[in-house]
Amino acid sequence: MITLENVSAGFGVVQVLHDVSLAVPAGRLVSVIGANGAGKTTLLRTISNVVRPSAGRIVFDGTPTMASEPHRLARAGLVHVPQGRQIVPTLSVRDNLLIGAQRVAGLGAAEIETGLAREFARFPVLDKRQDILGGNLSGGEQQMLAVSRALMMRPKLLMLDEPSLGLAPQVVRTILDALRSLADGGLAILLVEQLAHLALEIADEGHVMQRGRVVISGPAEDLRKSRSLIDSYLG
Repeated sequence: MITLENVSAGFGVVQVLHDVSLAVPAGRLVSVIGANGAGKTTLLRTISNVVRPSAGRIVFDGTPTMASEPHRLARAGLVHVPQGRQIVPTLSVRDNLLIGAQRVAGLGAAEIETGLAREFARFPVLDKRQDILGGNLSGGEQQMLAVSRALMMRPKLLMLDEPSLGLAPQVVRTILDALRSLADGGLAILLVEQLAHLALEIADEGHVMQRGRVVISGPAEDLRKSRSLIDSYLG
């Protein structure tokens, strides 16, 4: 679904990513792990074209992305759930989800209602709180809402930046299990996650980043078994 070939990127004269190559096929969950400052967030922002690559090539769904604006990539199905959730706190749960649906061209009222029902079934707590303002939700509920809002956009590739940040273990498990189920259903998922071993537990493939480079790649199960090696890169 997406392929990066020797991608470099940064801010001004500061280069953050160096020759990064990876791929996320449809129906696969790929985790990127690494210590703080490894370049993981910049990687997702570069794929979204919020940060423009200075070298290399990114191809999404068969089309190079470098000339596309971020909002056009999102409408095409490259959907990014950033760190910090970024829901609209003054809108209800239902209205936050409708924002996602409104970004899909030609989506009819019946299809929107089907999408809402699907997300309320995925995260039943959102169904119970659909009329509550987003700002009044707990952190875990806000993260579920951010994921569901992204799914209302009908992504082909779903990218998530640290969805476990600051959440209770039970909530983290619920969200990660939902992501695994989505990948099993055919969605391509690129997950940046601080809980490295848990991320590798649900992933098909893993990449370890250090100082803006991918230093280890392989099947997630193999990486998870190399705990001492992974820990040495995570600091």
